[in-house]
Amino acid sequence: MKAVLLFWRGFDLLLNLLAIVAAGLLAFMFLSIIYDVTTRNLRIFSVTWVVALTEYGLLYVTALGAPWLLRERGHVSMEALRSMVPPRLAFWLEKLLLTLCLVACVTAAWLAWPVIERNFGMTDVRARFIPRWTMFAPILLSFALCAIQFARFTFRSGSFFDGGVRPQDGL
Repeated sequence: MKAVLLFWRGFDLLLNLLAIVAAGLLAFMFLSIIYDVTTRNLRIFSVTWVVALTEYGLLYVTALGAPWLLRERGHVSMEALRSMVPPRLAFWLEKLLLTLCLVACVTAAWLAWPVIERNFGMTDVRARFIPRWTMFAPILLSFALCAIQFARFTFRSGSFFDGGVRPQDGL
């Protein structure tokens, strides 16, 4: 039991850390865009990597923040549908939908790996210092972590809509 608690504490810490990294990336993108526009308008010099890094950054911000957002129940949910059906049916409907989300996340993570593998050794055409596989790696990470979080919600005794998640709410 203690190992399970430790796992979920570590998992929650990882999600918090990834959310902080995502927030830092947002700040970096904001500042780099200002830097790029300013230097171009002043005709000092032009940096070519800002657009490519900003595009990657948008993907990373989304992918790194999604598991944390799921844990905090910040995603759109089926609460309206759940409130229209009887409580017993609502419970099973909720578990079914959470299981479908779990399967979808595992499938997406599983399908991301061959794409990452095919892109090893290649670089981005606009920013030659960025390995191309790094464009797909956050997708694998995000869906894998979301799958774990959906498993956490699916196999716990309570409802998805009951309060926050605590480490003892693990599988």
